[in-house]
Amino acid sequence: MLKKAEKLLLLVRIMFLNPIEFFDRLEAITTSRWEKWFGKRVQYPVMNVTEVIAQITSLFQSELTTYHKEAIDTIEFEVAKRMRSLEGIAPFTTAHNADFSLARLCYITCRILKPDIVVETGVAYGVTSAFILKALQVNDKGILYSIDLPPLGKDADNFVGYLVPEELKDRWVLHRGVSKRVLPNLLSQLKKVDIFIHDSLHTYWNIWRELQLVTPYLSRPAAVIADDIQNNVAFQEWVLKTKPSTWLTFQEENKDSVSGVAVFL
Repeated sequence: MLKKAEKLLLLVRIMFLNPIEFFDRLEAITTSRWEKWFGKRVQYPVMNVTEVIAQITSLFQSELTTYHKEAIDTIEFEVAKRMRSLEGIAPFTTAHNADFSLARLCYITCRILKPDIVVETGVAYGVTSAFILKALQVNDKGILYSIDLPPLGKDADNFVGYLVPEELKDRWVLHRGVSKRVLPNLLSQLKKVDIFIHDSLHTYWNIWRELQLVTPYLSRPAAVIADDIQNNVAFQEWVLKTKPSTWLTFQEENKDSVSGVAVFL
C-alpha cells in the first residue's frame, strides 16, 4: 500500500497530466472529510441481509433456495480465491471491497429481475461486479455498465475489476471516471436501467446526485441498491421523495456499513 507522501506525489502528478481528474479527486477528498467531521449519521431500522433477500424473493414470488445456493457455491468461492491472490500486490486497500452480503443481494436481485441493463457506480477490485456478471451469465442476458475512478495507487487502473473472472467480462462495459461526469451521458444513451447499484463516493451530494439522475430512467420493475448509506440522509430523502413499492435497509455482515434496497413495481 502507498504511504501518504506517495499518494500526495501521485496526486500532484495527476494535477499536471489530467487537471480535471485532479479536481475530481480533490473534491472527493474535501467532501468526504467535511462529512466525516460535520455529517449526520442516520439510524435506519436495519434487518439482516437474509431477511431482506427473503422479502425481495417473496415480493416477486421467486424461489430463494436455488438462487442463494448458486451464489455461495460458485462465484463467492471464486472471488474469495482471487482475493487471496491480491495479498502483497494490492495497490490500494481492500477496504474498498464490497461486503459479500451486499454482493449476494446484487446477485439474487439480478437473477430475479433478469435485467437487460445494470448500471453500477464504483468497482475497485470488483466484488459486486463479479457477482452481478455471474448472475447475468446464468440468466444468459444483460449487460453491466460500471463507472469507476480507481483509488490512488501504483498501476491502480490495472487492478480495477481484478476479482472478476475473465470468462464473465464479455457482458461488462467499464467506464473510467467519476459518476457526475460519466453517468448523465451513459443514461441518455441507455434510455433505461433495470437495476442500479451505488457504490462509489458515499457523500450526501454524490449519493443524492446519482439517485436523482437514474430515477427517470428506471424501468418497471426495477431495483436500486445503495451501499454505505448510514453517514448521511441522501438515501432516506430519495426514497421518501420517489416512494418505491418497497424499501429495506440491512446491516452488512462483515463491515460497519448499512446498505439499502428499493424496488419499483
